[in-house]
Amino acid sequence: MENKKLHTIKSAGFKTSDSYFESFDDKLKARLTETQLIKNIDTPGFKVPDNYFENLDEKVVNRLNEDQPVITLKSRRHLYYIAGVAASLILMFNVYLSSETISINDIETVSIENYLEEGDFTSSDLAALLTEDELNKNNFIENEISESTIEDYLFDTIEFEDLILE
Repeated sequence: MENKKLHTIKSAGFKTSDSYFESFDDKLKARLTETQLIKNIDTPGFKVPDNYFENLDEKVVNRLNEDQPVITLKSRRHLYYIAGVAASLILMFNVYLSSETISINDIETVSIENYLEEGDFTSSDLAALLTEDELNKNNFIENEISESTIEDYLFDTIEFEDLILE
């Protein structure tokens, strides 16, 4: 069946008489109440072989007892096994091929500051990470910080409205 010219069809193609649906219910009820049509039917149209229902149980049991070949479907266990092996191989290749090492010098200072600010660290937690030599008083005295660095730090971190109000 070709659908090439379906867009050009303007009518549905089915036609009924004008009063068909108005009198349909009455005609259907009259047709169903007629018993003359049923009396004229000699044969129902379906034939059942003789003694069919008497031997039916035996036939069904015999068919069930017959050895028929069973088609086994592949279990999902094999699929999971293969998928696991493939995933581990991909992971292994990614680890060995991407052998880039990241040092502390590669991490930006801003990232470290954000990590420390966002985390709930106390001064004692940070002190536990440093040794006594790193926390030595002389290390803080000997390091000179320029005035411009201090000013930049103060401008970035301190709100002057809070200082004025205090």
